[in-house]
Amino acid sequence: MADDSPAVATDAAHWVLATTTRELARRRKLRVEVEDEAIALFMAGDRVYAFADVCVHQDRSLAKGTLLHGSVICPGHQWRFDLETGYEPDQDVCQPTFRVRIHDDSVYVDLRKTSDDSPRRTTS
Repeated sequence: MADDSPAVATDAAHWVLATTTRELARRRKLRVEVEDEAIALFMAGDRVYAFADVCVHQDRSLAKGTLLHGSVICPGHQWRFDLETGYEPDQDVCQPTFRVRIHDDSVYVDLRKTSDDSPRRTTS
């Protein structure tokens, strides 16, 4: 179930404003720095995903990558990270991801990195 607020009281300190949906919709991808964390945001359809911007393989910016068929493709060696999980099946590694919340026009990111298969986006 989606929250009605941008942050739940018990974990409010972890949720920070990253950008607006309007800004992200311009290019469908955006690199932001939030509290010294470089984050690559991607919009696919009506969904927003957040990854640690620096690729686990070659330290390349994923925000400069390509969105294709539910994956972000790293501009370095074309590793394909699943938008939902951050998983790269050919290499059997995960790119760190962050949970995302949309509230009104604002995109919030939970700065605690995830690496499991839990949903990456909730809306309110």
